[in-house]
Amino acid sequence: MLWLAGAAAVVTVGLIALTEDTGTTNITPTATQAAQDDGAARPLQAQPGQEEKTTATPAETFGIPVGTAIVHQDGGDVTTAVVRSVKTHRQGCNSLDVDPKQGMYVVVDVLVTQTKGKGSVNPLDFTFVADDGTSANSLSSVFSGCDDPSLDATDLRAGQKRAGKIAFDAGMKAGAVEWAPGGFGADTVGSWTTK
Repeated sequence: MLWLAGAAAVVTVGLIALTEDTGTTNITPTATQAAQDDGAARPLQAQPGQEEKTTATPAETFGIPVGTAIVHQDGGDVTTAVVRSVKTHRQGCNSLDVDPKQGMYVVVDVLVTQTKGKGSVNPLDFTFVADDGTSANSLSSVFSGCDDPSLDATDLRAGQKRAGKIAFDAGMKAGAVEWAPGGFGADTVGSWTTK
């Protein structure tokens, strides 16, 4: 009976150690991502066979330009997200004619890639925070029709990608799109500035 209690303790300690190894880094291996060097952001050219370059601190993943990748590592799982574009619509985009209550729909085109391990993607992982401090999630514009084709919620395996649009009912375009992998209650790991 004692060996069973000892095995349970070892498993518990091992699981705690695995869950504490989380972090977020901004990796810049492709030409579409920006590097912070001497205060200027500029594209990088990836060299064949070159290791990914980690620019490391979590502070570097907030307020970054649209088109820049944010890489989130949770244990052995690595997920990358990129907001590829931002557009606005002053009225609904389908036959339901659901106009925005806050003034406009801010629509972002997102690409999420599971680089290593397993993960998931969900439009609710993303929140728009306007410069005036108001925030909106994807539920704020669920009937707008402006998010076609929409980013679907799904589980991902290593190498899988999902792309789609997310619409937010907001009062202005200026602000930031925040990413919190894991949805409601998860920590925000980075944000893209919108203008």
